[in-house]
Amino acid sequence: MSRFTQWKYYPWLVWGLGAAFFCAEYFARLAPSVMVRELMQAFKVDALGLGTLSAFFYISYLAMQLPVGMLVDRYGAHRLLRIAALVCGLSCILLGVADSLWMAELSRFLIGFGAAFAFVGTLKLATIWFPANRFGFLAGTTQAIGMLGAAIGEGPVALAVSNIGWRSTMYWMAVILIILSLLIWLFVHDHHSKNIKNDSRLTSLKDVFSGLSTVLRNPQTWWVSVFAALIYAPTGSFAELWGVTYLQHVHHFSHHIAAEAVSMIFLGWGVGGPLSGWISDRLGRRKPNLWCSAVASLVLLSIVLYCPELPTFVVFVALFLYGMANTGLVTAYALSGEINAQSVTGISMAFTNMSSVLLATFIQPFVGWLLNFQWDGRMLHGIKVYTSVAYQWSMLIMPCCLVLAFFSAFMIKETYCHRVEVLHKPE
Repeated sequence: MSRFTQWKYYPWLVWGLGAAFFCAEYFARLAPSVMVRELMQAFKVDALGLGTLSAFFYISYLAMQLPVGMLVDRYGAHRLLRIAALVCGLSCILLGVADSLWMAELSRFLIGFGAAFAFVGTLKLATIWFPANRFGFLAGTTQAIGMLGAAIGEGPVALAVSNIGWRSTMYWMAVILIILSLLIWLFVHDHHSKNIKNDSRLTSLKDVFSGLSTVLRNPQTWWVSVFAALIYAPTGSFAELWGVTYLQHVHHFSHHIAAEAVSMIFLGWGVGGPLSGWISDRLGRRKPNLWCSAVASLVLLSIVLYCPELPTFVVFVALFLYGMANTGLVTAYALSGEINAQSVTGISMAFTNMSSVLLATFIQPFVGWLLNFQWDGRMLHGIKVYTSVAYQWSMLIMPCCLVLAFFSAFMIKETYCHRVEVLHKPE
């Protein structure tokens, strides 16, 4: 292993395999959004039931975020990532063979458990192997790679579901994740060689809990997390579950075209993520990105939600630009790596990541509840049918989140792209 750590591009290999796992887990995370009809029929659930099934991923994902941050700060990310990728792969197999709702919910829960390690573990590796002035770019690129997985998880996976069925599609996802587990086991290492200094692991469980206390007592931790939750909630709900169905009913797209349209959000993220991180690194400031992201996201998403007569091309462009604009979340992740000491960046980033998903987790079934509340009694092939107006009213919560995100950014202090040790360094 030592010969690999001396290789000039080894840090990029370490980060790249972690990012590849983050990309691949998005396939499984978003699978229900392109399997809506199939899952409703297979497990005999309505919109609320589907939202609940999808949300089982986020129950474990969220519950594990702080433990993940503590574990990677204590034990290092490489051991945890290899196990997590394997858990995700085996859980995809479980969903593929599930013949009851409880088995499907268990598989989603286990997928979320494994996926919880992907993003935080990868960013932890980035803080160890790269200098601080590259962190904004790496955080953005990591998120962009995840969104590439999300894009693949919409259009191409929808095509695979149509051609080989949803169960076989889950088996192929499992193969990809198990191969990645093996590659991480072979090549990823997060213990510094003698030429790489500043090993930032916490050395005892007492240090871990002390680090958690430090992070949670920092008011900026909470404000950055509030912004992250509000800016990402519309994407987490619309793009990850309800967007395909919404575009089918309100814009009258076919299933495949709707999935391709939603994938434009993630492609926009793929472009905007690294760009957003690079811009804030170059500016030496974080807050302008937060404000611009909230305003642009609000305008573009509202156009898609409440202008139903738009040409298909315009919807595609608007969703792509929305994805680019929504990358203020990347800046929030960069801030979370700067507002607390490097020794607790895993905990700090995990808390922000947990917050970014938390609100979307509640909104997914809440939208389903709102749709059921407005249901007029119509059924088609044993599935409830909802009106276009019901969909539009149910989505109103998403623009509201973006308005609140704009105002929450005022409470965040500018870090000028420096970690807390530098900011508080004595004269």
